[in-house]
Amino acid sequence: MILIPSYLKPIAYNATTKGDFTNFRLRCSCGCILFDVFESYLDKDEQKACKPHYDALTELFSGGGASTCTIDNDGTVHHWKLLSSDRNGPRQEVMVPPLPVFGRIHTIKIKCSQCGREYILFDNRFNGYSGKLCANAIGEEATYIPHFKQKKRRDGLPAEICVSVEHDPSYDEFKQNTGIECSFDDYEDAYTWITIHAIDKNGKKIKVFEMETD
Repeated sequence: MILIPSYLKPIAYNATTKGDFTNFRLRCSCGCILFDVFESYLDKDEQKACKPHYDALTELFSGGGASTCTIDNDGTVHHWKLLSSDRNGPRQEVMVPPLPVFGRIHTIKIKCSQCGREYILFDNRFNGYSGKLCANAIGEEATYIPHFKQKKRRDGLPAEICVSVEHDPSYDEFKQNTGIECSFDDYEDAYTWITIHAIDKNGKKIKVFEMETD
């Protein structure tokens, strides 16, 4: 069965299937098939804002010992660094500040080399299994506009783009495995894996992005 996410259907062509994967190429609404690829990144201020979270995780997991967490009745999470191999032995609490919402966002887009029109290929807030059925991005997370930088190719030229998405084998199996009642369109959008390749003028495929989405 050919399953193409709804937001990519208008620009998808030459779709084929192999196992649980659907593979298709992309064509701009102007007819062009050559694109530049851009990936989101954090600017210096955003990296600085994320640093306390990652420093705390480094402290939590450093020293070779294990770690665990507990959750209070009110939902408060406590992170504990175990100071011995005994899980019931001494432990030290490590305060882990929350990661700013922009630190969790990953987006890939392409830009047509002919007309300049842009298309989002993947945004983990909204696309794929978690983005479609679990994330429920709201407020600042939903409205945040990422910064983008071009993923430069060695030859510096735009390329054809091939997308591969993986789905559960069938709509009924998906509902049975997840316990989620959803429309068939939602099932198409809730892919569990995405891979994006750029294809140069010689037909060589180069992987530019890959992510598990569930």
